[in-house]
Amino acid sequence: MINYILWALLLYFAYIAVHAVLKLTSSKGDSNLLAVSLGPRDTVLEKSVTSQRCGRAQRNMEEALFFFLPLALLLIITNKADGMALTGALIFVIARAAYLPAYFMGVFAVRTLVWTGGVVGLVMMALRLTS
Repeated sequence: MINYILWALLLYFAYIAVHAVLKLTSSKGDSNLLAVSLGPRDTVLEKSVTSQRCGRAQRNMEEALFFFLPLALLLIITNKADGMALTGALIFVIARAAYLPAYFMGVFAVRTLVWTGGVVGLVMMALRLTS
């Protein structure tokens, strides 16, 4: 289970990094991006659609981690991090890895299907915790 926690945290870092890079490199307008990134960032750049999508995906990942991390830790503490719990954690991590590109590309309904897969993984973890 600890490996899945580490993978989820690594994915969260990737979400942050992708969003930060896109925020600076794909902004609209003729701003000096180097000056903006090195300065106090008092100037708010107009974000591209892709950057906005990445920001929403990052916030969604934060919300998902709010449920995943306590469930994973409780499963470890209660010594129930096996079978269905591990499968659920794996499904969650795979779904969250697919979520950012799915959201990024904006393909109709794919993001929702991937998000649902992550929720299924969380439910599996919760069910194992209650059994």
